[in-house]
Amino acid sequence: MTGVKQLYDYHLWANKRIFNHIEGLPKETVYQEVKSVFPSVCDVLLHMCTTDLVWLRTLSGAAYEEVIESAGKFQAAAKGDMKAIKQQALELETLYLNLFSRLADERQTISFHPPKYGKLVTTYADVIQHVVNHGTYHRGNVTAMLRQLGHPGVPTDYVYYLYEKKESKG
Repeated sequence: MTGVKQLYDYHLWANKRIFNHIEGLPKETVYQEVKSVFPSVCDVLLHMCTTDLVWLRTLSGAAYEEVIESAGKFQAAAKGDMKAIKQQALELETLYLNLFSRLADERQTISFHPPKYGKLVTTYADVIQHVVNHGTYHRGNVTAMLRQLGHPGVPTDYVYYLYEKKESKG
């Protein structure tokens, strides 16, 4: 596995580590209010999952209005519901992998035009890189928030992913 598919595989691996780690903590931990970028760990994970949905729908060619509508529906349905957020993350994994299987060239260009930012022509690879970077940033928020709440975080750095993949091949 190389390139953007490996980066996305890392993103999945890191998200699963976060979800699995959280499941081992007291249930109320993810809902506790924290003075941070988001009011709770659950809210960070909802944001991450919503953003992954937005970019999947964008990469799949959905119109801007459809993308925003589907994101809003998901957020309304999953707010405060870790089970729904985790389920959506699993469904998104399948849908992204499906997208990769249909994508002939990750350097293929795509254009989109959100009203706030204007038109952008970029590659699928660049958007996936953004999805992964966005996830990495917010997994850091989760770790910081967990520590504020008196719980350890879980390592999700890319190098840990590489070591784990090496060990599973070895």
